[in-house]
Amino acid sequence: MTLPPRLKWKLNRYQRLTLEKLETARNLMLSVWNRQRMCPACRALVDRRDSVCPLCGERMRAVSSGVLGRSLDLVLPEQGRVTFILLSANLLLFLLTMIASMERSGSGFQGSSIMGSIDVLTLVRFGAKYGPLIQAGEWWRFVTPIFLHGGLLHLGFNSWVLYDLGPAVEGLYGRQKFVVLYVLSGIMGVLASFLWNPRAVSIGASGAVFGLIGAMITYGYRNRRSASDPVRGMFVRWAIYGLVFGFVVPGIDNAAHIGGMLGGMVFGWLVPDLPSLTQSSIYLWKALQVMVALLVLFSFMMIGLRPFE
Repeated sequence: MTLPPRLKWKLNRYQRLTLEKLETARNLMLSVWNRQRMCPACRALVDRRDSVCPLCGERMRAVSSGVLGRSLDLVLPEQGRVTFILLSANLLLFLLTMIASMERSGSGFQGSSIMGSIDVLTLVRFGAKYGPLIQAGEWWRFVTPIFLHGGLLHLGFNSWVLYDLGPAVEGLYGRQKFVVLYVLSGIMGVLASFLWNPRAVSIGASGAVFGLIGAMITYGYRNRRSASDPVRGMFVRWAIYGLVFGFVVPGIDNAAHIGGMLGGMVFGWLVPDLPSLTQSSIYLWKALQVMVALLVLFSFMMIGLRPFE
């Protein structure tokens, strides 16, 4: 019996999707039992039993080897650990600003505080970009706004994009380069926002997220292979959607988006995605990662020491 064309198409599509899911499951099982893993820092292949990478000295895991340890790696892959830390930091700071905003208003818990009405004074107190304070010498406000958000929708959108794109970029460049890329792109976004509209209060991780997009667009153009075409096309679409959304919806700081993306594109053009295998390169990126982390900690420390007005 000949099947109708539409039903035949649906059956073929279902069969193809089923085979793809089976292949994905097979790859996951193989990764559990695989004897090698990639170092999240220098991206070299090392034995799974190694607790420290023999090339760069990066600590490989905090749990013991074996099937249990490998299974935990599937739940929280090492290539996405920095992304998870960034997401957690953004959420923690959002909760702190929300609590501070409610205490300042004296009205207790309100749905508006979650959905996008954390008051401006609280955001400035926690480190938002505000031109007059930057011009007064508080340069650390080029760093702190990257981790602040004004409401749940703002946080949710940036977290969704970071969760979707972050592990891929982190896996491509490695943990250390990813940290430097994220923070420097965020700073470039805040700088662009300051130059475009210095008196406006601005916050958000979108400049850093656009930096990831910019780096991957450059990666796609630098590696002109057929395999890179889908990567380049996907991230170009992300950039277009984000910029159009920023121009259509009022109140969105598109200057930060453009500045962050340009910063990421410069990073992607200057920094190779190849693993760091020489000792000098390994130590350089380790030092840069530490310096960037200390810069973030110092910036928030300076915000904390600023007297509340």
